Amino acid sequence: MADDRLLTAVRGDDHAALKSLLAQHANVNAPLPDKSTVLAWAVDRQDEESVHLLLAAGARPNVTDVTGATPLLLACELGNPGIVSQLVKAGANVKAARPDGIGALALCAGTSTPETLALLNARGADVNAADPGGQTVLMWASYKGRADNIAWLTAHGARVDAVSAKGFTPLFFALRSKVPAAADALMAANADTKAVLPDGTTVIAAALVEDNIPFAMQVVSKGVDVNQRDAQGRQLIHVAAASGNADFIKLVLSKGGDPNALTAPPAPPVLVAQNAPAPAAGGGQKLARADGSAGPPPPPPVPMPALLIAAHSGSPEAMKTLIDAGAKPDVKAADGTTLALATASGGTLAGLKYGLQMDPDLNATAAGGKSIMHIAVANRLSPEAEAMIQYLADKGARLDARDDKDKTAADFVNSNGPERIRVFYVQLLKDHNIAPTLNH
Repeated sequence: MADDRLLTAVRGDDHAALKSLLAQHANVNAPLPDKSTVLAWAVDRQDEESVHLLLAAGARPNVTDVTGATPLLLACELGNPGIVSQLVKAGANVKAARPDGIGALALCAGTSTPETLALLNARGADVNAADPGGQTVLMWASYKGRADNIAWLTAHGARVDAVSAKGFTPLFFALRSKVPAAADALMAANADTKAVLPDGTTVIAAALVEDNIPFAMQVVSKGVDVNQRDAQGRQLIHVAAASGNADFIKLVLSKGGDPNALTAPPAPPVLVAQNAPAPAAGGGQKLARADGSAGPPPPPPVPMPALLIAAHSGSPEAMKTLIDAGAKPDVKAADGTTLALATASGGTLAGLKYGLQMDPDLNATAAGGKSIMHIAVANRLSPEAEAMIQYLADKGARLDARDDKDKTAADFVNSNGPERIRVFYVQLLKDHNIAPTLNH
């Protein structure tokens, strides 16, 4: 049984008491209720002096607790180089892993220093070790944004383009960290910037999902095929337009992007034969979608030019950049979407004003007979929703226009809220001498 006085001394950072107890030959390896020892407590408290005293007194560094963790694994989760070094020099197993398969080197790669990684590697830890999900040591360093550890690992044999079970390379993990230096370190090690996830997501598209536009621009500046399409049928100009970032759009244009290029419908879903119920039930072989989803595939999206995509972003600067480069402001998509209608969906008053300046038609309708007011109220959660609706009303947009289902924008607000927009719209109808039909 553990001496409670030892644990009390460690928990209280009382080194004098700890030294006194150790001089009395207190049992440093007596198990605690969680099967760990006081050494694990000292590691957890990140107390280098207590760790030193306990190891010097014979504390065993490879005792696992009820979770299967050793002191070294705990130390690597926390990252203190001095504590990790002490444990390794005392004989801690550097190849130890948690029950989930994540090893000490991977944990230290996300928390500690290159010197720590070098020590673990020198004692036998593999820089390319992977957990059951295929996540490597380098992926852990990348996910944590540790550019210093990325540089050390890649310089010592870590595979920069290893792929996890879900198709992620270290570069995708670095993008999630949102630490620019992490992605830079991988690119310096010749990481493949053309890598694509199983769902077709490119590195650039992933960067935009993570709002890492500087990295996306860095990749483009190094040279890419701007006309290549992703899994959604978009060229790079469409991806840039969706970001709403004018500088990114200018860069793509400078590399040959076409301001009037249309998106293309993505490839149809792959159908595979599956066994159906017994013939008596009308079964046999049937075709199903390879991704396992049920039901018929959704209709392909309508081809869209970059200008309308930029309008959906709400950025007047992005739209202006494309128009200055030759994008046609009178463009109209196959579903009826015009520049004015697209800016009504952008959620910003500045974008709406610019869109109407370039395309003043308030009477165009999109798919389903949706008017510009229908589209504006669909942005009911935008902080600028009321201002946009008011602006359209002041410009003469019809407040009671009906779509193909005979529904007005007021009907939509009534059924979808929120209350602040409902109240605002009721007052707007009254101000324009239109009888409100909304139910409270």
